[in-house]
Amino acid sequence: MLCFSLFVVFASCQKPVEYPLEPHIEYSGFTYLFNADSTFSGEGVLSFSYTDGDGDLGLDDGDTLYPFGFNDPHYYNMEVDYLKLENGVFVNTPLLSPHVPSSPGDTLVLYDTVTFNARFRRLRETEEPKAISGTIDYKLTVQNPFSPNDTIKFEIRILDRALHVSNTIQTEPIYTNPMIIL
Repeated sequence: MLCFSLFVVFASCQKPVEYPLEPHIEYSGFTYLFNADSTFSGEGVLSFSYTDGDGDLGLDDGDTLYPFGFNDPHYYNMEVDYLKLENGVFVNTPLLSPHVPSSPGDTLVLYDTVTFNARFRRLRETEEPKAISGTIDYKLTVQNPFSPNDTIKFEIRILDRALHVSNTIQTEPIYTNPMIIL
């Protein structure tokens, strides 16, 4: 009985986990995704761990007003930059996607910029401030149809509901066609 009492006293004296209010992330890895026939799917999963001192990470579907509205600067709470290896240096590069003409007489091909930025859901149900930690796995496309054999990296940072920005992490080099290295 005395041992149990000492355990209860010791357990109740443990200090709660504390992290800074700004989110902190650490790169965990990148995994290529393959189809059932072992061909490369063109996608991969980027994994990173996070901590946040008050647990205010993530957005609700209803978070559509300023500062999280569609045209607002904080619409995305995960910002991802695409870096391409050029002359031995990784350079932030916009990735373009063709918008093919829809009518037979239209010959103009327009291009849209592809974004890898994303909105992730709230990681806690309540508003009560509480330190949290965990892992985020983000599935994304890595193949560039205009340049299929590139070496790229991604830079990632996240944003909490109070608009605190995390540190920036970077992946290791990723081959957009891993079949040539396997």
